[in-house]
Amino acid sequence: MIRRIVPLVLAAAALVACQPQRGPKKTGPAVARGDGVVVTADEFKARLKEQSPIIRSRFTTLERKKEFLDGLVRFEVLAAEAEKQGMLNDPEIQVAVRKLMVQKLVQRYFQDAAGAKDLPEAELREYYEKNKAEYYRPARVRLAAISFLAAPGTPQRAAKAAAARKAAGDVKAQVAKNPLTFGQLAQKLSEDEATRGIGGDLGFKSQEDLVKAYGEPFAAAVFALKDGTVSSPLESSQGIHVVRVAGRQDELNRPFEQVKEQLGAKLFRERKQKELESWVKKLKDQARVQIDDAALEKITVEAEAGPGPMGGMPGGMPGGMPGGMPGGMPGGMRMMPPGQPGGPGAPPPPAPTPAPGAPKR
Repeated sequence: MIRRIVPLVLAAAALVACQPQRGPKKTGPAVARGDGVVVTADEFKARLKEQSPIIRSRFTTLERKKEFLDGLVRFEVLAAEAEKQGMLNDPEIQVAVRKLMVQKLVQRYFQDAAGAKDLPEAELREYYEKNKAEYYRPARVRLAAISFLAAPGTPQRAAKAAAARKAAGDVKAQVAKNPLTFGQLAQKLSEDEATRGIGGDLGFKSQEDLVKAYGEPFAAAVFALKDGTVSSPLESSQGIHVVRVAGRQDELNRPFEQVKEQLGAKLFRERKQKELESWVKKLKDQARVQIDDAALEKITVEAEAGPGPMGGMPGGMPGGMPGGMPGGMPGGMRMMPPGQPGGPGAPPPPAPTPAPGAPKR
C-alpha cells in the first residue's frame, strides 16, 4: 500500500509544481529544456542531494549525470502530459495533495529544533533522575535454578542438601550432552512452584537482586559462574540450588553530561507535540465539528485490502518525500525507507518509455 500511495503523492506534488502560478519558481541555468519542460541545475542538484552519499557518488561522470537527468525529464514530461489530461482535477490527486500539504505543515512545525538548546538544565536533570533506569542499569545475569527449599537451621536442611548434591551430578552430566535438558530437569525436580513450570527460569537478575532474595554468598557464587555452566549446590536463605547461568548483560552507565543533548531534543520534541495537539484541538473547536454517530455506525468497513489508487509509477522518478505523518493523521503518507522505490537513496532506474498515443484516462 505504501508503494502505491507515495508515488501518487509524488505525482500530485509534481503536477502542482509544474504550474508556474502554483509551484515554486525554478532557479539556475537550464540543463534540459523543451516545450513546457525545464530542468534546471539547481533542481538537478536538489534531487540528487535527496539520494544517499553512496548513490550520489555514482553520478559524477557526464554519462551518469545524463542517466539521472533522464529520470527527471521523464518525470517532467509525464507530469506535463498528466496535467494536459486534466488529472489535477482527479479526486485521488486532490486527496494526495491535501495529505502532502498536511505533512509539510506538520514537518515545518517540528523543523526548528534550535529551541532544544534553550531548555533549562534543571529540567533536563529532573527528567534524567526520574528516568535513571533508562541510562543506568547494573550488570545482570540470566539464570535458571533447580531449588530444594528449606530454611537455614530447619531439620529438613541436611536432607535437601543431600538431594541437591545427588541432583547436581545428574544435571551436569545431562546438560553436558544437551543444554536444553536443564529446563526439563527443573520441571521435574525443582520444589519452587513459582519457577518450576518455566524450567526454573529466574530471568535477568542483578547482584543486588540476588542478595535481597537469596543472600550475599549465593549472589557472589552465581556471578562467578561462567555462562552455560552448571553449579555445584549453592546455599541460600531459601534452600539449596543447582544453578545454570545462560547469559549476562553488561552494566549500562550513561552519565547526564553524555546524554544531555539527547535529552534536550527529546523533551523539546515532546513539548512541541503537546503544543501541536493543543493547536489542532483549537482548530477543531473553531471548525465546530459535529459527529453524526448514527451515520458513522452505518459505515461498512471492508477487512480485505482493496487495489491501490494508482499502482506503481514508471522508473526514473525522483524520490525524496518528507518524513512520516504524526499520530492520528491519515495513513498512506509514510516515508519510504532508504533505497526503496520512491524513497530517498533510490537511484532513478531505467524504465520503458510509455507508448506514443497512450489512451487518455
